[in-house]
Amino acid sequence: MLFLPSEIIRKLDSETIASGVPGELLMERAGFGAFKFLKNIAAPNADRFLIFAGKGNNAGDAFVIARYLIQNDKFVEIICLADYSDYKGDAALNLQKLLKLSPRISVILDVEKINSFDWHGDIIIDGILGTGIRGEVKGIFKPAIQKINNLNIPVFSLDIPSGLNCDTGELCGTAVKAKWTAMFANPKLAVLTETGAGYCGRVEVIDIGISDEIIKKYLKENSAYDVQSTDLVDDNQQKSPIEYLKAHKNNFGHLLVIAGSMGMTGAAILTAKAAIKCGCGLVTLAVPNSILQLVAPAMPFCMTLPLDDNGKGYFSGNSIAGIIDKISKFDAVAIGPGIRTNKDTYFFFENIIPEILNKKVVIDADALNIIAQKKELLNGLGENVVLTPHPGEFERLSGVKPDKTDSDRITLAKQFVKNKKISLLLKGFHTVITNSKSENVKINL
Repeated sequence: MLFLPSEIIRKLDSETIASGVPGELLMERAGFGAFKFLKNIAAPNADRFLIFAGKGNNAGDAFVIARYLIQNDKFVEIICLADYSDYKGDAALNLQKLLKLSPRISVILDVEKINSFDWHGDIIIDGILGTGIRGEVKGIFKPAIQKINNLNIPVFSLDIPSGLNCDTGELCGTAVKAKWTAMFANPKLAVLTETGAGYCGRVEVIDIGISDEIIKKYLKENSAYDVQSTDLVDDNQQKSPIEYLKAHKNNFGHLLVIAGSMGMTGAAILTAKAAIKCGCGLVTLAVPNSILQLVAPAMPFCMTLPLDDNGKGYFSGNSIAGIIDKISKFDAVAIGPGIRTNKDTYFFFENIIPEILNKKVVIDADALNIIAQKKELLNGLGENVVLTPHPGEFERLSGVKPDKTDSDRITLAKQFVKNKKISLLLKGFHTVITNSKSENVKINL
């Protein structure tokens, strides 16, 4: 699924029109596709609709959907936030088509009239502002957006909720809070942000006929993201029912979890439990010897590997030999939760990492914080390694401040893995998964 910034979306439209597809036809497809989504999925039982139209192409889309609603015997009221003479091009053309149906339509340019306006019905359709909005929403559009939100009626937005920056997911002062959004041609980057997704509601992508040949030109653009939605489980690797009947625990791998310290036994227990829940056949939990009796009773489904800790309650140089002696038994290793960060655990981690890199390795939590303090360790990690930071850990690893982490997680993730052999799973809203070998990213949508 290709997520594109507004600049490229405009180029796609222009190139499609230049190839011989009329802009009027693109607008018709957008409006009709939105109508089908509204009628068949979003609100099949709705009968009364209020449509707000701005003055650009987004208004043209609104005029198209209004026409189809009227032709399907729905009660439709339209509020234009611009004079008829302000509409140009395909928007003006679709306004004229709509007017032939003698619709209930009015022009409101006065703020006080908007503020005093009231309406009771089923659905509000938002066709005020599109993907071109930058800076603060101004003029009549601002009180109109505020009125829509204050009416407390479900909102159906066209392409992007009015007032939402489609690239960053940030509010341009104010924005429509939609329950559904019909996005045209491609999903917008805003959906990948927590704020943007919250304002878009359920998103349906409407095919308006932009050719694959034109779209493929932008796959390798730095600002174009070929995002594969994932539920973090590869269905292609799932065993058949017959294979499951013959299977036993040794068919599903043996994981070594290196975790925990005095006061952080919960991190070790939760990690091992999660591994079992995710389908590991065997899990061995390596913990400092001092906490073994705290951990073992909570883990009847796991084996334990107590490691010498000199009675300190955390891993140290003395713990290394116990892992090296057993490492050949394991298929994969998870290391980091609750191991603490001090000179002993630093020494332990630096010296155990080279011994486990021939296995699949997940590095998390305190192990990431150790790497953040000794960034040269990143250079020694190979393609078997997955780092799994949350935003705070990612900031410490990358030096990127949290506000940037939230606003463009995909770019930051790609930049971080560049020239590194590792894979990155960046936690947070819509987990981002990527590595330097892949052109695209996977997102847990």
